[in-house]
Amino acid sequence: MNDLEKFWESVKKEEIAFLATSAGGNVTMRTVSPVYYEDAILLFTRADAQKYTHLKENPNCCISVGRVFMEAKAEFLGHTMLDENKALRDIYEEKFAGAFDEGIDYGGRDSEFILLKPTRIRGWGYEDGVPTGAFDYKF
Repeated sequence: MNDLEKFWESVKKEEIAFLATSAGGNVTMRTVSPVYYEDAILLFTRADAQKYTHLKENPNCCISVGRVFMEAKAEFLGHTMLDENKALRDIYEEKFAGAFDEGIDYGGRDSEFILLKPTRIRGWGYEDGVPTGAFDYKF
């Protein structure tokens, strides 16, 4: 398994990733719940959240998963409860059961899906905890 495949496997397993955004001269970082979807990272957030407004203004972002970070461009896929987003809800709930249940804090019923498509993935490869060298994939 190459470093890129290992990265996608970590996205599938990790429950937390760190998303950095920038807009209006401000840079912020926060935790998100990443889901692997077609060689990209799917997440959701409310339209009044700072990460959403930042990504609307500047769709370029960076997300860190494990020991690797991915530079990405955000694509907005619409409200989570749209009929056409049922497949995305199903994929998300495979990893995070109940994410769209009513009355759940940080639930997805009043949110929008965002897909982070990679432009570059960089990090250090490791074997048995020992660094094997840097890698840099550009898309």
